[in-house]
Amino acid sequence: MGVWRRHREAASAGLSATALYSAYHGLYSEAVVSSIASAVALAEVGQFREAVQYVQKAAKALYEAAKEVFEQVKVTAQRLVELFVEAVTRVLAWADEHKAYLFLMAAGVVALSVALNLWGLVELEKLAYAASAPFVAGLADVGEKTAERFKTLAERHERWRVDENVVNEVINAPLNGERPYLKLAKSPNLPKPLVELRKALASRDEVVQDAAVVAVLVLYKTLVKNAGAYREWAEVYHWARGLVKEREFTVKVEEVKRLRGAHRRREEVAEEARRELNSVLALYASHSRDLYERLRPHLEVDVKKAEELAEVRRNELGNYSDANMGTKAYAAFLSVARGGIYGHVAMLLVGEGALADVVLLTPKGAYEKADRIANARGETVDPSYSGRRGRSVGKPSWEDRAASALLRYFLGRAVNEDLVFRRVGEGFEVFRTYGGVETPVDVLKIEEVARSKAGEEELRRFVEEAKRTAPDLLGLDKAPQYVAWRATDVSTSEGRIEAATAHPWQLRWYFSLLGGPKSFRGRANVTKESIKPVVTAYWPREREDQILKNSRWLEQLLGRRVESWRELVGAIDWRWVLERVERLADELKPWIGPEKWDDAEREGLARRALGELALLAHLAEARRGIDDDKWREERAKRLARAVEVLSGGRIAGNYADSLAWVIIRYAEEYKKKAMGLIESLAEKVGVSREEVWGVVDFVLSDMYCLARDCARDAVVRKFVAPALELIMLDKALNKKFDREEALLNFGKMYATAVAGDGTVWRRLVELVVGGELGGGAALLRLATLHMLNQLLPDELKFNARIYVKRGIYRITATGENTVKLMRLLAVSAPSAGGEYLSPKFNEFVKEARVEVQLDKSSIRLTDRGRVAADLTISEAGVAVKYNIYLHDAVVLQFVSSDRSRAELAARLLRLAGVSAEVKKEGGRDVWYVIATTDKLAAGRKELRNTLAEVVREAIARGWMDANKAEGWLEKLERGRVLKEGWPEYLVRLVEGALVVRFNSTNSGNIEWEMQRLRQMGLEVGKHFTVKMPEGGRDGYVYIRREGLAHAAWLSVRGEGERQRLAAEFVEYILQRAKEEGGEVYEKAEEIIDEGRARGSLTLEGFEKKVEVDGREHEVKVVGGGAEFDEGRSGELLLRIKITAEVDGVRRDYTITYSRLGRDKAAVGRAYAKADAPGGREADAERFSALVKALTGREPKVYQRSDGTIEIVCGREHLEGFRRFAELADAIEKWLEGNM
Repeated sequence: MGVWRRHREAASAGLSATALYSAYHGLYSEAVVSSIASAVALAEVGQFREAVQYVQKAAKALYEAAKEVFEQVKVTAQRLVELFVEAVTRVLAWADEHKAYLFLMAAGVVALSVALNLWGLVELEKLAYAASAPFVAGLADVGEKTAERFKTLAERHERWRVDENVVNEVINAPLNGERPYLKLAKSPNLPKPLVELRKALASRDEVVQDAAVVAVLVLYKTLVKNAGAYREWAEVYHWARGLVKEREFTVKVEEVKRLRGAHRRREEVAEEARRELNSVLALYASHSRDLYERLRPHLEVDVKKAEELAEVRRNELGNYSDANMGTKAYAAFLSVARGGIYGHVAMLLVGEGALADVVLLTPKGAYEKADRIANARGETVDPSYSGRRGRSVGKPSWEDRAASALLRYFLGRAVNEDLVFRRVGEGFEVFRTYGGVETPVDVLKIEEVARSKAGEEELRRFVEEAKRTAPDLLGLDKAPQYVAWRATDVSTSEGRIEAATAHPWQLRWYFSLLGGPKSFRGRANVTKESIKPVVTAYWPREREDQILKNSRWLEQLLGRRVESWRELVGAIDWRWVLERVERLADELKPWIGPEKWDDAEREGLARRALGELALLAHLAEARRGIDDDKWREERAKRLARAVEVLSGGRIAGNYADSLAWVIIRYAEEYKKKAMGLIESLAEKVGVSREEVWGVVDFVLSDMYCLARDCARDAVVRKFVAPALELIMLDKALNKKFDREEALLNFGKMYATAVAGDGTVWRRLVELVVGGELGGGAALLRLATLHMLNQLLPDELKFNARIYVKRGIYRITATGENTVKLMRLLAVSAPSAGGEYLSPKFNEFVKEARVEVQLDKSSIRLTDRGRVAADLTISEAGVAVKYNIYLHDAVVLQFVSSDRSRAELAARLLRLAGVSAEVKKEGGRDVWYVIATTDKLAAGRKELRNTLAEVVREAIARGWMDANKAEGWLEKLERGRVLKEGWPEYLVRLVEGALVVRFNSTNSGNIEWEMQRLRQMGLEVGKHFTVKMPEGGRDGYVYIRREGLAHAAWLSVRGEGERQRLAAEFVEYILQRAKEEGGEVYEKAEEIIDEGRARGSLTLEGFEKKVEVDGREHEVKVVGGGAEFDEGRSGELLLRIKITAEVDGVRRDYTITYSRLGRDKAAVGRAYAKADAPGGREADAERFSALVKALTGREPKVYQRSDGTIEIVCGREHLEGFRRFAELADAIEKWLEGNM
């Protein structure tokens, strides 16, 4: 542009006003057209937020593959089974989905066969090695500044160390009748962080003082104890920094182990802090319930909220102002380990000794203080952002970026062999060596975003898995969703449809709309989140044409059928669109820009955006009915005329034509070649270089849109969806289109756009628009939202605001405005089978407020003698009428030949708290939704009350047997308060055995439940089994006895998200068992108690008195353990060895377990000693007393003809032994190796 400006100055003086006017030729209104951010930048802005929501939507059937691995691995891998899911995550190093998708991978979402075939290897040792990797691999933030901060943090907290007893005395003060704050205030010689804490709390109320002291002291203790872990991470970074300076280097397995160990220890620091906070609360609860209740709201950790806070972006910190002290302390440690912005904030504050600020300030307030600290040092809060977006401070060097990428690379993939890295250009080729022969493994490119070359086979499997699990959209008009995707992530290139994504849910959605791709390619990005795949898929344009041709919705809007994308663009009356927005302009201005802007600033942005929309409208109208080639020729002709006018006729004829074509090439980014042609043309035409460049400069500056073609697909596609929305809403306002259908289609399209280029968070819905003419597209979006408001009832009207920064426009609804918008989107966001197509949409459900209405006059007796009634559920101005039937159960159903109405019926039921699926009736085009008594009893109170009213009315009219209906009323009135998101599990007894099972005909629901169980820590094949739905028949997830027991163990012994999910699951199963009756509940409680008890006791010091054969025995256990051995036939044996004193007689006892019979029953044997005090009989009785004391059950005792006495234990005794920490792990592994 500098060249253009210089040449323009030399030529512009002679241009007349007439010439300038002629150059526009009626195509342009005055506007400033700027080149905005690239598509990549847009993708980053629009797709960064996801975290936990993704976890809930993508899962796969691993059963057969997992079963095979369990059989092969046996006990060769330390903790393999316990950490199996994490192992898959490490091996599937190429797969990730921003922060949330890492958790999907940790939950085992991608088929295990992919993991086992990665790099063409099936190496169980590699899988086993991966199992020892940290759970959250890849969530590491590295860099020189970060390393320095880790080092500083470690050094300062080692220097600030005080005797731990001093800290414990303050925490334990309530046990002695003192307050923690007052105890701290009296303590002498405190280090800086605690002195600062004392000052900060001086004017606070007593509860806050005591809670803050406890939270900060837990922070302080944890930091001091783990300072070495932070120093170690700094050392690891410097190790990597030294490696990348070399042209070639080797990384050994032992070094990767050290790296992973250092990373894992940072994550363990967070769990240590959480456990310490829980221990303090438990201590206070045992001492004083009143003290506990006063401090619990401040100190009890909300794990889910902490997980979210640990990974949010800077502009989302304000959403967590309600996080309590304990949650913020735990989140700070988590975020430090995972490289989140809140972790950077905490490190800066903690490094300055400002621990009090971490727990007292809101996350946003803490960021602002950390930002001041960083600025004073010439840094940024997140050092990885230094040097970006024009910053010059602390810009990372290539070595910094390479070292960071190297560490992330090893944290994101499984490695059990030495690897050689050889520098090639700005990256590394990666090899493994065997027998002196090098084999290429990967290519690691160090660019702005580091990239790893993903193998073609792995990408193919990734794509095939998405195709297999893509939801079926049969019977739905795909056009509203498709044009919304065309405005965001789906584009065209070289005559084909193109879409790129790293999200499996998004790839599945594409396949649902367009079918399987004709081709695809991919890569893996190595980011601070992890190594994640990016797949680009391609489809023929005919797939798009088919969607548009078959759309009844488009035909309604446009008055005719369209058969291609270009025809669709041409069918829109762009002049009308522009005029409609112009009429709304004054009403839109208050919502343009931040609230603090003055009228002049709003007017300026509105005028610019409107000018961009006008440019698009004029160009789109100008090329109506013209194909790409002819339009290119037309542009050249118009530019040639402008060249002649601007040059005063000195450049004319063929020369003007040639220069016009060169200007087009220049604008299309072929600059180097175009510059040469311009210089050459100047010589040929006999006009000075300055004059030619002046013309070129003017055209490129003032007629850029014509030269660059702002009516091309990459630009116009952003306008098509909102233009169609505007047309539809206007028709609805004028009674020419059904109002409810307009609301639903708008919500469907807007939600889809948000799924592509937007963010959904707590009380935030944001859509991002960028690229050329992005301001015009954003203004058009704002106009559609304004028009939507005119269709909504007063209580749902909302406002959205446009913000702009660096050419990126954000259309944002926050606070109560968000709640209102979410209510509409909850009922209209795209779904299939009753399930949303994007996990982003799950956030909408929380804000829904459905209304339930009963038509009392509709209560009737059908010809078949069944009681029937009509019930309506509505939300956000959208309503569905359902039929109620009373026969063998309370049944609520909806039937329609329009699948979109059935999907709506299922969504509304879901918003009313009822899990419902959309099903197809045989081979007919009929869709239905049905829910019976148990599911309905889980619904919201207003729905249950309405259904109960129908039952009572039927009894009053003598149409229902009161005894039969009593059970229904009890369930409906009591309700079933299911944990949010948990489906209905069947819990009952069959021949004395507990059956826990979830049935569904929807494969997506089965897969979702599988994924959730895996995330909890349960494993397919061992803890639960799966059968996928086939031919319209139910599939199921069946929880084995061992699975329920293990879930119970995880509910008390697990950590983080696993513990939370397991506790919810166990509580829910107990609730369902209680509903089924006493025997079912007793059995479930027995299994759960057994699971909770595993590993909860210790052998050492265990004492108990038990009765055997009518005599009391006193048992005192000294210690014990378990080991493996090999039997004579090669079978694996388990030897349990216990040293104990029974009735004053001390000896070593050994029980040897093996497998017997066809069913491989676990049987343990031991033998009484003849030389024991009292002989064999006395020794056998003492042995029996020991077993009963430890397991609660007496063993069987047999005496052979030769006098030998055998003590026999079964599986029930083994379960008793599992309660002891010294035995639990070995028993677990032995059972795994023999199952």
